[in-house]
Amino acid sequence: MTPLSTLIEQQPLFAVCITVAAYAASEVLWRKTGRSALLNPVLTATAAVAALLLMLGISYDDYIHRAEPINETLPLLIVLLAVPLCRQFALIRTAGFPMSLALMIGSVVAIASALALPVAMEASDSLLATIAPKSVTTAVAIEIADRLGGVTGVTAVIVISCGIFGAVFGPLLLEAAGVRDDAAKGFALGVASSALGTARAFQISETAGAFASIGMILNAVLTIFLVPAVIAQL
Repeated sequence: MTPLSTLIEQQPLFAVCITVAAYAASEVLWRKTGRSALLNPVLTATAAVAALLLMLGISYDDYIHRAEPINETLPLLIVLLAVPLCRQFALIRTAGFPMSLALMIGSVVAIASALALPVAMEASDSLLATIAPKSVTTAVAIEIADRLGGVTGVTAVIVISCGIFGAVFGPLLLEAAGVRDDAAKGFALGVASSALGTARAFQISETAGAFASIGMILNAVLTIFLVPAVIAQL
């Protein structure tokens, strides 16, 4: 008899279905539990999919290969970010100077916080290149790490972990710090937690999502220049 895992793997859209179902269920759970930070949909959906793959004995490589249709839709979703940016353009334009200052501080702090302990421990250049771009989107971080001789697989794990942490605890930390403005919350989440932080910002409001989008984009551009310059000086 064919094992259940093999039968599931043979279904062409099994990876897409379990991913969408896990996120949809996590979203419902999150809303019904009062939007608890510890039950953030990204975190619980990731844990649910990982547990299901382990239970069924399905390899990650097979899963990610069959989930390719989801990856192929990402460019379209990125283009759609232009819609809230256009709607909030007037507000974004008036916040130009504060955003520029916050971006510079946020980018520098993100890199410094990643490198402080490894530099103190005299870590290798490869390790520094691996962890330095932790606060930008995965694709950009991997490209930076690869060019500087880092371990791209580890870089991806670090970036995603930082994104999940920011999505889960970022809004709580901002509230505790007295940040009440949606634009400020969104920009901070976009700079610090890239795509996952941006997704969380859109759950706050469209204004927060728009500012998170511009923060994510600008931080990626700035980090491309800052990380190689910093690594070269260490």
